[in-house]
Amino acid sequence: MYSIFLGLTPFIFITLFGFIFGKLKIFDLSHAKVLNLFLFYVAVPALIIKFVAQSEIGQVDIRQIVSYFLMQGSLGLLTFLLTSKFFKRPIPESIIWALMVALSNHVTLLLPITKIYFGTEVITQVTSIILMDGVVLLSVIAFFLELTTKKNIRLTQFIKNIILNPMIFSILIGLLLFLLKINIDDTPIDYVLSVLAACVSPIGLFAIGITLSFYTSKVFNKLTASISLLKLVVSPIILLIIGFILFDAGQPEKIPGAFFVSVAPCGHTAVVLCSAYNVSPENIIKALFISTFASFATIFFAIQYLTA
Repeated sequence: MYSIFLGLTPFIFITLFGFIFGKLKIFDLSHAKVLNLFLFYVAVPALIIKFVAQSEIGQVDIRQIVSYFLMQGSLGLLTFLLTSKFFKRPIPESIIWALMVALSNHVTLLLPITKIYFGTEVITQVTSIILMDGVVLLSVIAFFLELTTKKNIRLTQFIKNIILNPMIFSILIGLLLFLLKINIDDTPIDYVLSVLAACVSPIGLFAIGITLSFYTSKVFNKLTASISLLKLVVSPIILLIIGFILFDAGQPEKIPGAFFVSVAPCGHTAVVLCSAYNVSPENIIKALFISTFASFATIFFAIQYLTA
């Protein structure tokens, strides 16, 4: 349990620092937007390039990968329909809500905890899911955000926007390095990427704290509660149902890596995308806040069950 608390400590304290500085009016929403734009255009792409290029994927369990991504796709679609039709949110915002539920905070929170409690097999499956999220999920989300926010542009310009989108471009660079087996370990490039990648979590959390300081009323509402419930409770249930139907793997211990990722909180990439695509981050940050603290219970339960 102590290691789970340690994993949440940066979220608690760095977010708190941002919240305090926001309340003191030292930083405001415009500063938070600049920080998130830095993450979108510089730090997150560096993290993606480094992670994809230096990934070491062992024996992948197809049952876990297929079950997880079918769960992810169905839950993302459900979230999109729920937010756009029931909560009447704009299409770009609903796309980001879908990402909120589909994408876990696995790189900065879950992966370090996984390395403490589990062996190579589970770590390999979690790493595989992270890599696929970076390559597939972020590409799909970036495509639909470009499609729905850039109106009346020529096809050639749209394709150019897609390719030059920082997330897609960084995925392509990382894949190129990975497929060509270009080793960047211990090079100046690796050092620069490492420094920039290390900025993602602290700057992102600080920006979340600043933004949250301006949106303190009604953290719990129907939308934020629904999203948190979908992410932490419905997500693992759907995963186990899919695993059972397709592979007779309806118990967490049969697909432990996928199950462990499914109980993790929302990732804060969604907040970064809000700044890049001019979407209000108010409820998105509130849902992130709720799901992160509630995940203390779901992660603890998953560890207790899987290591029993």
